[in-house]
Amino acid sequence: MSGTSDFEQNLEVDFFLRGQSYASRANSFIGLLKCTHGVVARSTAYALNNTLAVLTSNGILQFYKVTTAGTTAGSAPAYPGVVGEIITDGSAVLTEQSGLSLENASAIPEVSGGAYARVTYANTLANWAGTQGAGTTAVSNGTTGQTSNNNAVTFPQATANWNTAPEKIWGFGIWDAVSGGNLVRHGGLTAAVDVLNTNTPSFAAGALIIRVDR
Repeated sequence: MSGTSDFEQNLEVDFFLRGQSYASRANSFIGLLKCTHGVVARSTAYALNNTLAVLTSNGILQFYKVTTAGTTAGSAPAYPGVVGEIITDGSAVLTEQSGLSLENASAIPEVSGGAYARVTYANTLANWAGTQGAGTTAVSNGTTGQTSNNNAVTFPQATANWNTAPEKIWGFGIWDAVSGGNLVRHGGLTAAVDVLNTNTPSFAAGALIIRVDR
């Protein structure tokens, strides 16, 4: 799953329906996102405003905040992964944060330090697949509403740990600038990861899946 920011939605509405210009971007700037307390665990106490990754029913990690402190249940409740959903999990309450995090990039922590930098990835037919399928390079003519990276996206080698326990890296973001700028989209990984000193993290071709209809 990926989410589209208010920033991007506003540009699209103004372009398609309100006669405003929409300049194509030469590059995407791809970064990594982390949460403060890793993947939600069973029978575990969490404090107010802890952030967690939850593997939802769509098989992708999503970003949740503890909005009522408490202890999670021994067995997991259903997490459908609906934007903004509020899930009671034992005595804790977790709220999905896609909407908030896309409106306010500071609400969703990006990795920093240890030589971390966003990857500059050219927006071309060769780099992003058409909607007709992964790895394609022709103009989109498919029905999936989906694209993915045709080439590997490789980050700099870490010179220090990029996350510190209990933090975990759970997702990726796409910005319109190499630093700062506007968060345009984000998506979750299928499993949370650590990036440790000397690691060189990389997304293989086809690993970054963007749904443009979400």
